[in-house]
Amino acid sequence: MYSITLVRIFLSFIIFGLFLVQHAHSHPAGTDNQGFGFFPETEPFLPVTDEHRAAWTRVVEHCFPVNTRDSLSGHCLTSLGEFFANEPVWSYSEMYVYGGDGWLPLFHNRLGQRRNYSAADFLSADVPFWRDIFDHEIEQRQELFLRVVNDSQCIEITRNDNEGMQDHLAERCAVRELYKYATYLNACNDAHYRISWLQNIQQEWDVEPPTDVFDDKNSFEIIFLELDESVSNEALRSAAKRSLQKSYLHASWVVAQCRQHGFILKPGEIFGSYTSTDENLPWSIVPWKSTAPRWHDESKYERLLSHTHEFIMKMAIKSGDYWAIRSGYLGSSVIAEFSEDLMEGHPLLMHRTIGDSQSSVGFSLGLNPSEKALHRAKAYLLLVEEAGEEFARLEYDPAKLVEEIQYVESGGLLKLPLTSAEIEAKRRESIRKYEEEELIREAQGELFK
Repeated sequence: MYSITLVRIFLSFIIFGLFLVQHAHSHPAGTDNQGFGFFPETEPFLPVTDEHRAAWTRVVEHCFPVNTRDSLSGHCLTSLGEFFANEPVWSYSEMYVYGGDGWLPLFHNRLGQRRNYSAADFLSADVPFWRDIFDHEIEQRQELFLRVVNDSQCIEITRNDNEGMQDHLAERCAVRELYKYATYLNACNDAHYRISWLQNIQQEWDVEPPTDVFDDKNSFEIIFLELDESVSNEALRSAAKRSLQKSYLHASWVVAQCRQHGFILKPGEIFGSYTSTDENLPWSIVPWKSTAPRWHDESKYERLLSHTHEFIMKMAIKSGDYWAIRSGYLGSSVIAEFSEDLMEGHPLLMHRTIGDSQSSVGFSLGLNPSEKALHRAKAYLLLVEEAGEEFARLEYDPAKLVEEIQYVESGGLLKLPLTSAEIEAKRRESIRKYEEEELIREAQGELFK
């Protein structure tokens, strides 16, 4: 029997970049959670049809047992397509793995879409499904993207000094199709990283394995060893394995779709000596396992993919696309120039985002914990109004927001995110203070010469 202590130490090295995120709408794992903050399998956010259950039965028939060493069969890929096509995109925003510190999301150098979805995001059933992204129109969408990025009016949308929503340009700039292309880029990026990590065998790791039990084992297989040894709760252990198997199959299916289409970057972007063109590039050129610095030449495609994705998403969000607004990164520096319009049109989403207690980015910038708690209270009250108190309690514990709820109900004012002008003023003030401090240091240096 191998040493479980060694397994845990080793996993803490190989599972890089992980951080704990509590799922907002999940059943608690119980008091003896053995590293699980929530049950690995959550209830679906939308109703499941008998046809969809039958599709999963075909996946089990054609794809199980899951073997990470062999290519998926044609029957398996067909069954995966039938199943995943009718799954919501947002349900696959994170992939969780089990390691030395428990059940955690695998973090990688990814593109900027939201990751923290919960039942509140599905109150409206108008959500993107994978059938909307992988719909046999990717080539046409890439051609449309190239047309839009050469349209001066569409380019104007993304300028920081062009304040307010630009929804009158939504049709001209085909922003729903742009959102789909951005989500395609994000999905392909996620899936390649996930497959690369899960199939990574120990000889390729930067740390020396503590025992030969790891010989020729990949990350997926080692996680199964860890679950068998560490998790005595059979329900938790089985659910974690099923979750990991499903994540692996989903990533494999996405990678298979992406390889058929490649990707196109925003033309004219410069990285070192390389300038992007309208050429269709294969996904194989992206260094998924590269440890090169972010500005190293090998990482140029990662950087330019990120730039292309952010450009498209900002255009789609600022043009008012419903899916893009609910899928995009809502950082204050990104959308400060149109946050008032978003607050008016999407108050629940905005108060949830601003009040996110676990986020250190986005609209939380510029607000202290007490001010953020007031936004959670407002979000709770909006959820009660829209879906009832029982539903609202799935998202927030009102016992922890008693004073804040009373304040909001009494008409108290809430601090809003910084505007573009305020962000610029803070930036200039920071520069001014830095220059003053430099002058003082230089003067003090002269005195002591």
